[in-house]
Amino acid sequence: MTPAITKDQPTCPICGGTEFGPGPKGRRSPNGAMPRCAGCQSLERHRIFRIMFDRLGPENFAEWTAIQFSPDATIDPAWFAAHELSVYGGPTSLDIQRIDRPDAAYDLVACSHVIEHVGDDRAALHELLRIARTDGLLYLAFPDPFREAVTRDWGFPKPEKHGHWRVYGADVVERFRTYIPHQTVLAYHGEDPVTGEREGAFLLPKSAARKRWIEQRLGKSVSVFAGPA
Repeated sequence: MTPAITKDQPTCPICGGTEFGPGPKGRRSPNGAMPRCAGCQSLERHRIFRIMFDRLGPENFAEWTAIQFSPDATIDPAWFAAHELSVYGGPTSLDIQRIDRPDAAYDLVACSHVIEHVGDDRAALHELLRIARTDGLLYLAFPDPFREAVTRDWGFPKPEKHGHWRVYGADVVERFRTYIPHQTVLAYHGEDPVTGEREGAFLLPKSAARKRWIEQRLGKSVSVFAGPA
């Protein structure tokens, strides 16, 4: 028999699991909580951004085509009419600095914890936006830039930093303004119901109508970070 869930028992919003263990290399969240769901293997960021997508309404994605760079538990491929996954180093691997796909091919382009691994992040941003449809959306996440003020960019993939070329800080806003000055960038801030950790990601709508749709659904948890208001 499944034990009853108490009011204060943390529950994974992805799979409904209530058992959690240590994260990669045995880590815990900064507050000491166990971060990895034993059921779906999600971590803090996956749950935070799954709640964001739940608020956007997966029922709205039924006719959408999506491409996802790097697999994680945030997005459910079953939401979409068509879903393509690029896995680095595998047979489906695509270089986000030069994506071998036509213009305006996808309603949703999802790129999570990938852009910090490439040398030319300017080219990557332009490519990710290029393959999104005119009323489409780019979802972009990387290690939480709001924890640091200034980006540290080494100009090479640093082995002790998991091959990251850089760690973004809050000044990533200047990269957005320089690289894609006419593109609105919305910042989303959410909280993990399991650990209480907070993290942010970015939504880049390709049209004013898509921007309004996001703002209506996400309310005060989203705000204009860069580009036209």
